[in-house]
Amino acid sequence: MNESIHGERTASELQDRLTELIEQQTAISEVLRAIASSPHDLQPIFDAILDSATRLCRADIGSLRLSEESGLRLVAVRGDPLLVNQVGSSVPVLAEKGSLPYRIATSRLPTHIPDFTALEGHLRDDYWIRAVNAGFRTGLAVPLLKDPIRIHPQ
Repeated sequence: MNESIHGERTASELQDRLTELIEQQTAISEVLRAIASSPHDLQPIFDAILDSATRLCRADIGSLRLSEESGLRLVAVRGDPLLVNQVGSSVPVLAEKGSLPYRIATSRLPTHIPDFTALEGHLRDDYWIRAVNAGFRTGLAVPLLKDPIRIHPQ
């Protein structure tokens, strides 16, 4: 009987993994299709990237920012329309140098914040206050790098 239960769990895990891989492949195809159909207009590409990311992460809301000289400029927001409208005025268009999102982005590493309310004092800033006031409790930041720096040169 244990073999049957183990076999079912393995089949279920395999099915879940297959579903996840299909979702990832679909997301990649959507982004590539946006790139091919809008080679000179970046907005549809940003939208496709963020649509795919929020769907794959099963996130309620997501944002895409571009790194610029003055900070991180907001170029797309996606998610539950009620949440987007509710927090839209709370999300700054420009995340300035030194802000929490800027520090995360310049680390060039994916960063998961399981609980915004548990952040240490030195990480609390205007962005943190806006995020908590808007009802955010967790966050995931994943930088998209054009030219990644090798951390461990060979």
